[in-house]
Amino acid sequence: MASMHESASPTFRACAAALTGDQGHRVWSLIVTIFGDLAQGKGDAISGPLLSQLTGLMGVRPEAMRVALHRLRKDGWIESLREGRASTHFLTGYGRAQSAAASPRIYGTGVPSPDLWHLLIAGDTVGAARLEAFLQSDDYIALGGQAALAPGPLPDDHGGLLGVETGAVAVPDWLRAQICPEPLMRAYAECLAAFENVLDCLDRSPPLTGAEAAALRGLVVHSWRRILLRHPDLPPAFFPEGWPGVAARERFSRIMAALPVPDLAVLEQGLTGHDSRRAVLEG
Repeated sequence: MASMHESASPTFRACAAALTGDQGHRVWSLIVTIFGDLAQGKGDAISGPLLSQLTGLMGVRPEAMRVALHRLRKDGWIESLREGRASTHFLTGYGRAQSAAASPRIYGTGVPSPDLWHLLIAGDTVGAARLEAFLQSDDYIALGGQAALAPGPLPDDHGGLLGVETGAVAVPDWLRAQICPEPLMRAYAECLAAFENVLDCLDRSPPLTGAEAAALRGLVVHSWRRILLRHPDLPPAFFPEGWPGVAARERFSRIMAALPVPDLAVLEQGLTGHDSRRAVLEG
């Protein structure tokens, strides 16, 4: 990661610094966030010049962007089409499906409150292997090596496992600490503080340019996504006392309202000559 683009406004640089701090981002993951936020629909695409402008504002070096795009193409997330001296990039069907699956959780404003839960318990090594398959889903919480808990009714294909459905779950402190250990609690607190700084900065500063608003929105979504997807989607009762996740989500929603999804066509038209020439040379 490099420093923020030298031409960015003080407002953008201050907001981006609050979100990034001394930590870098995995560039491939940041690009996935950009596409999931701005170009998730079938037929949506981002030109090489625009992607270069957005990632440049986020502090990504051109060579790092090229390496990340190569990885994402290899992994089946993104396809690219060459158009003259530049390229256009878009999510594959797989990439759109993955982004669409995560979007309700990332952008949703409600707190999960399942009416039903189920417990799966393995009694032998065959059952443990079967249980492990269920634990590949983000919905399940591992309870030791022989049990797993998840919201909703019992799955139809739980053969070989003891299954129990219930409408009430008492959550002990040890499980809260397992779901949200201290490092994740700190990450949430830091995220909340960063979001509050961004809101304060946006409230008292001149408006951002279109590209700056899109890039800042991407950094906010990425900051939220990178901690939110580290645990199952659960009610607040499953988290330690003082968990700031609900407050962080409220601030996130306010930032999203202040930085609505931009029109890609407008962003493409707003490319500066300097950024266009630079990005064409970068491919």
